[in-house]
Amino acid sequence: MVYLIIILAFLAALSGISFYFSKRISTGTGFLTAERSVPWYVNSGSIFATYLGSGTLIGGAALAYEYGIAGAWFDIGGVIALIILAMMAKRIRRYQASTTPDILGARFNKATRTIAAVIVCCAEMAMVGYQIRAGGYVLNIVAGLDVNVGMIITIAFILLYTVTAGLISVVYTDYIQGLLIIISLAVGLPFLFNDAGGFSAFMANVEPARMNLFSMSLNEIISTALPTFCLVFVLQPIWQRIFSVKDDKGCVRAVVVSVPFVLGAVLLVNLFATVGSFLYPDIVQDTVILHLAVTGLPKLIGAVLLCAGVAIIITTGDSMLLSSSSNIITDIYREYINKEASEKHLLVMSRVMVVAVGVIAFVLVKFFPSVLDMVYFAYTMEGGLAPALFAAFYFKKVTPAAGMCSVLGSGITTVLWEVLGHPGGISTIYPVMAVAIGMLVVVSIFTKPTDEKVLKVFFANEN
Repeated sequence: MVYLIIILAFLAALSGISFYFSKRISTGTGFLTAERSVPWYVNSGSIFATYLGSGTLIGGAALAYEYGIAGAWFDIGGVIALIILAMMAKRIRRYQASTTPDILGARFNKATRTIAAVIVCCAEMAMVGYQIRAGGYVLNIVAGLDVNVGMIITIAFILLYTVTAGLISVVYTDYIQGLLIIISLAVGLPFLFNDAGGFSAFMANVEPARMNLFSMSLNEIISTALPTFCLVFVLQPIWQRIFSVKDDKGCVRAVVVSVPFVLGAVLLVNLFATVGSFLYPDIVQDTVILHLAVTGLPKLIGAVLLCAGVAIIITTGDSMLLSSSSNIITDIYREYINKEASEKHLLVMSRVMVVAVGVIAFVLVKFFPSVLDMVYFAYTMEGGLAPALFAAFYFKKVTPAAGMCSVLGSGITTVLWEVLGHPGGISTIYPVMAVAIGMLVVVSIFTKPTDEKVLKVFFANEN
């Protein structure tokens, strides 16, 4: 119960910060982009915390619990994507947008924007869902609450936090949480090795394969890393943080600085989960980090880790809610339903849509047996947009029809392959990438090229 009181007090403090920042928001655009005024160092911490959500703390840790440190391939793909985004940051900011479908629509056509918006909404609702499930796990472990009750409390906090101040509240609190999570993991790891009899005793008794990054087969490595790479490359909350930095230089710096922190946190999470599997071989693998925080660490360090972990779960859920809601408002509502909507009206509608999407995500979570299952579905669903998004900035010859077919084909393939149960044991990411890339190449050969006016926007500084 002590842990629960500490967590609730910490969340109350974060809610206070959110309320404070809510006074700065007066428009729908500001709600979604933080008025494009965030300092680079704050945004760097926010990118780190957004990346680290329960996809890593729960899903990635579950993989490490099963495979050992080779589970890190789940996140290595994402780190590579961050590095590429750092190199692309100036190009991304060249076209000022609120959403990735907005970019796809501007480069290809209106239909592409709409299809991409639907795909991003579906994927990120699943991501909100696994934040909700993760929150339920935390409250079950620290307070003995039924997981379903814990999930209700979690979604309530996520909704309260999101509707208050939008993106600006998230980036500042993420900065605090990112520091707390990496400090608590670094300080806590020696205590876990001590529980295992010391580092030397642990290394002498653990299976060698569990400490080998390459203990997975090449196919397992690719099928583990590729969905995360594709997802992080197109992950709208990260793009929104790129949009929200004050200038191009700060934008690049924010992404670059986040990379070593993400790598360090990934290493620590995987070591935590690997040692946890050695100490507690019979626990539910989704809960390994949470279990260790309560049973394997001194109370103060465990409490800090739990507070930071819960807060990241809440704010990652907030980011995904905000992101998927922005797609509905920006790419569908304002485009098709109310083109003349005022900024104040869009602010109200954004908050209404946050609640609606949150409720749908809560229902959706019931259809997935584990966090890891939801992670792979969501990552592949949104990650299928990666080829079209990359082509938008780097390949002039890709046509509007090709972009639309790539986006539509990737979404349909993801759903069909999951429904069919992975025919031939082939991971969904392979057919999705084959269809997405194939459509870009083949359809471009037979369809009309992009208008030169459009190309000038995306390739303005090129000869």
